[in-house]
Amino acid sequence: PSRAARLLEFMRTVGRLKEVKRTGWVRSGVHGAESVADHMYRMALMGFALGPTEGVDAGKCVKMALVHDLAESLIGDLVTEGESHRQDKITREEKIRRERQALHGICDALGGEVGEEIRSLWEEFEAGDTSEARHLRDLDKFEMVLQASEYEESQGLPLPDFFRTTEGKFGTPLFKALDAEV
Repeated sequence: PSRAARLLEFMRTVGRLKEVKRTGWVRSGVHGAESVADHMYRMALMGFALGPTEGVDAGKCVKMALVHDLAESLIGDLVTEGESHRQDKITREEKIRRERQALHGICDALGGEVGEEIRSLWEEFEAGDTSEARHLRDLDKFEMVLQASEYEESQGLPLPDFFRTTEGKFGTPLFKALDAEV
């Protein structure tokens, strides 16, 4: 396929994220549940705003936030044991395997330096070994806690599982403090 065809296919793949609803919210009865794209967008802005104060590369955080759930455009938002009381029947390892396979397919189809950068950022996020990845992993969990708090307030819907699954899981002082505030 031509470069234009590959780019158009990538844009369509990304666009599917606007239609993929976050599984945990749907299964918990949230009305008008956010999409994966909604989640990634707020994460990207949070990474942009919070990165400099935490000594991490904000630009890299924004990019990582924008690609960390990209595979869900093909496989959906899978929930594993420990993430919620209502999970899909797969392990965390199987979820990562499926996501990696889908993500690599997206990157291979896109090709070029950008495809390689997306793959590299996703792998870095999954490994969680860099300061940016650790920051984003905490940010990912905190964005969910913040969203749960907003849904509880706006819909009067108790969502204790979303708070319980993150108890004691924040590794950075900023997100421990933000979690305490929520």
